[in-house]
This record gives sequence, C-alpha cells and structure tokens, in this order.
Amino acid sequence: MIVARSTPFAAIEAVMDGLPVMPLLKAARTGDVFVTITGGLNTINQAHLEIMKDGAILANSGHFNVEINIPALQSLSKRNRKLRPFVQEYTLKDGRRLFLLAMGA
Repeated sequence: MIVARSTPFAAIEAVMDGLPVMPLLKAARTGDVFVTITGGLNTINQAHLEIMKDGAILANSGHFNVEINIPALQSLSKRNRKLRPFVQEYTLKDGRRLFLLAMGA
C-alpha cells in the first residue's frame, strides 16, 4: 500500500505507520489498485491514467464519482465493456486495460 497526494499531517501519520508516501504521479506507474477517498475533483486525472499499468483497478470510496476523471478515461479508450455488475473494463487506445469499479461512485 502506498499513500499518495496526502496532506502533510496524513503523510507523516502514514510514514509513522510504516507506509510509503509518494506523489500520485509516481505511484500511478507502479500501483495495481487505486482507491480515492479525498472528496476532491479529478484526484485521478488524465496524466495518471496515461501512465498506469495494464490491469490497474480504479475505485472511489467517497460519495460522488468526481474523484476519478471518467471523461478523461473515456477519451483515452477505444472501447469499454461491462465485465460483471459494478466492473467496467476500459481498453485504452494503446491496448492497456483499466478497470473501473462501481462507475467510480
């Protein structure tokens, strides 16, 4: 687990708990599962989506689906399909696949 894009206090708390802390742009290159809980608009944005690994999973644990930039994900994709309830597969134009859980909500 990596804590990314955190307030200084939360970052120190995470480090004290033994968790690595890094900018989201750096974590996006290596992570497998991304769960947002910020409440912020476009916390995961196009720049992050463009460098995520094939098979990365995206989820939002907040109340609204604004933390993951879904329009950017759609614009980077050549197709998307529902794999099962609450799991949408986005195939990007370069062939990588990103999985969005619960429509980002």
